[in-house]
Amino acid sequence: MRSFNRFSTDEEVDVTVEGERDVATLYNLSCGGCMLEMRNRGAVEGAEVSVNLNDIATAQGHIVWRIDNKAGIKFATPLHQKIVEMLGYSAVAEKFDAGDPRDRFGLPLHG
Repeated sequence: MRSFNRFSTDEEVDVTVEGERDVATLYNLSCGGCMLEMRNRGAVEGAEVSVNLNDIATAQGHIVWRIDNKAGIKFATPLHQKIVEMLGYSAVAEKFDAGDPRDRFGLPLHG
């Protein structure tokens, strides 16, 4: 069970992974963390990450999981709920893919 509500996003954000700057796509956001699509193949579990949330806030954390180019980030200090709500939206579930099998991160399973 998750500790924080998660909101879908579709923002490009600046990230710094172990001192290396890059741009990533922010797929979802909660007060406690986020999921990023990252180009940096060197970003591994445990790496320190700084996520600039469109100059509204900067969240420090570390990578807790990595699958292909997706990474789960856990923030060291939770973000304020209003920041999360401002950057995220609640997506309407599409019925066409409702039955697709997904892993525990919500990613589609490939057969």
